[in-house]
Amino acid sequence: MTNADWIKVRRDLHQIPELGFQEFKTQQYLLNYIETLPQEHVTITKWKTGIFVFVKGTVGEVTVAYRADIDGLPITEETGLDFVSQHEGRMHACGHDLHMTIALGSLTQIVQERIEHNALFVFQPAEEGPGGAQPMLASDEMKQYDIDYIFALHVDPKRPVGTVASKEGLLFANTSELFIDFHGKGGHAAYPHETKDMMMAASAFNVQLQQVVGRMVNPLEDAVVTLGKMEAGTVQNIIPEHARVEGRFERLQPRQCQKLSDQSSVFYVELKCGMSVKRASITVRIIIWFIMTGSMLNVLKML
Repeated sequence: MTNADWIKVRRDLHQIPELGFQEFKTQQYLLNYIETLPQEHVTITKWKTGIFVFVKGTVGEVTVAYRADIDGLPITEETGLDFVSQHEGRMHACGHDLHMTIALGSLTQIVQERIEHNALFVFQPAEEGPGGAQPMLASDEMKQYDIDYIFALHVDPKRPVGTVASKEGLLFANTSELFIDFHGKGGHAAYPHETKDMMMAASAFNVQLQQVVGRMVNPLEDAVVTLGKMEAGTVQNIIPEHARVEGRFERLQPRQCQKLSDQSSVFYVELKCGMSVKRASITVRIIIWFIMTGSMLNVLKML
């Protein structure tokens, strides 16, 4: 494969972005390529819309895994590129098309020039949502492999082309996803006093939530709280009885995890009492921490 061939692979994948657990075309594209490689030491296993590809090492006492995410985002692409997304309202805006291409290139190299260790390539669906990592880790397909080390990467347009960066310790912030539904009493806009306006409740929650980082997190510790989606109402003259907000916490310090979640619950309870929220539910989904150790860095140097 030449550089031009790999550019084509990446652009092919860029044109078929699919949302979490809907990556059927993506899975088939990956399988079509993987099946062109020599299969003597390769085992391919499908899991939902993801794929495991195991390459037996020349010795095989250690198993090193490499993970690439494969899903896209619900975004309409407006780049004007000649390889623009062919799926309306879907886009590879977070680099997963590149991640898959890098994984395929690495897989090709290891199949053609086998290394001492076993190699497991994990093509993970639903990284952007609704969450593919944990069920994939818990799957019987994953459990059959005794993995010693696992790696992943993320492209970064801020770094010069051709550079790879890592460090010992935490590399990326941990993310927890936040989902809150507010239920009140709807009504006509002319009679707000007879309603329990959940758009107001959700808006107030968003404003108060920003205090978590600004006034409740040590300024020497990194943390971000964002609400990126709010849904409420149907028409302009009806006060909504339901509102939903979705967001995320990101932090580098593990001890901040519970603090951010607890404080969000406090704000939620205050709003529930102060704004007469009839019923509400709060869900925090914690994503797995990834820590790069010195021993893992040494494995990278051996590969």
